[in-house]
Amino acid sequence: MDAKQKVLFIRHLDSSFVRRDIELLSSGFDLLDFRFRHNKGFMIFPELLRQSFFLLRKLPQSQGVFIWFADFHAVIPAFLCRVLRKKCIIVIGGVDASYIPEYHYGTKTKLLGKISLKLSTNLATNLLPVSVFTKNNLLTNAGSHLLAKSKVVYNCFDSPVEPPETANRKEAVITVCLANKIKTIFIKGIDFYIELAKAMPHYSFTIVGLSDEAFEWAKQRGSSNLQLIKPVDHQTLLELMAQNKIICQFSRHEAFGLALLEGISAGCFPVGYNYGGTGEIIANSLAYAIDNLEIAEATHAIEYGMKTDDEVIKSVQAQIIPRFACNKRKQELISVLRAES
Repeated sequence: MDAKQKVLFIRHLDSSFVRRDIELLSSGFDLLDFRFRHNKGFMIFPELLRQSFFLLRKLPQSQGVFIWFADFHAVIPAFLCRVLRKKCIIVIGGVDASYIPEYHYGTKTKLLGKISLKLSTNLATNLLPVSVFTKNNLLTNAGSHLLAKSKVVYNCFDSPVEPPETANRKEAVITVCLANKIKTIFIKGIDFYIELAKAMPHYSFTIVGLSDEAFEWAKQRGSSNLQLIKPVDHQTLLELMAQNKIICQFSRHEAFGLALLEGISAGCFPVGYNYGGTGEIIANSLAYAIDNLEIAEATHAIEYGMKTDDEVIKSVQAQIIPRFACNKRKQELISVLRAES
């Protein structure tokens, strides 16, 4: 039996979706994982030195490099891959393709990030945006010349073996936003969600994932029917979702929207803003998409969602979840890694 090809996996975050790609690729390749211990401040520089030694030792014997996000940690691997004629694949996860100066959001809003984005994307052999929305942002903010080497490979989520019951739930609404900064509240539409809760005092609303200044901001502006829950482990999050009738996603900018998929899997009826990655997830389904962040439109969507029965929710699950199956992502990633440059 032939030995597996070596692939270097480079990451500066330890997010669940990044770890999922490690699991997916490990079955087809001998994956050598390099994770940055520090990704802010002056500690970046010794980490870059450690990364350089790792690459110089391992890259010559490897098929190539797989990197999550086009940022400071992607430049050296992309450069060395170009020198050694190795494959360099960068997943464009969203923040790297974004540029929203009014919220100071996006890799390009910082000088180091702007330089890193330009160098890494130009040097890479393949760019894999996680949605069409992210791809379009990449071409707008990093250059249309990147089109030829860009391919959308959707992020993924697999439902649990035994999905929760969808019937007989509380008439309650939930949303998820992992944020510790106030600017993220506006990017993710949490300010709108808070106003929606005030407009519908007869229902219970929950926000999961806020911390620090974001939590305090929401707490000061919340209403009696709004519950704030700080970040929880993944299993607890799924259990919380399974207690609610509706999951909302009102992001003004969303690369993909993994939490929305998880909520659908947990048996929630999805109500989302028909824009960005959220719009792509709920497209061509019985989910309710609002075209404007307006309270009247959103309250109508919530009332509609509360009336949906078990069969409607199961239909939504059948329409949406298979499109983002992890086996589909796995096959596409392996295909890109094994393709001739």
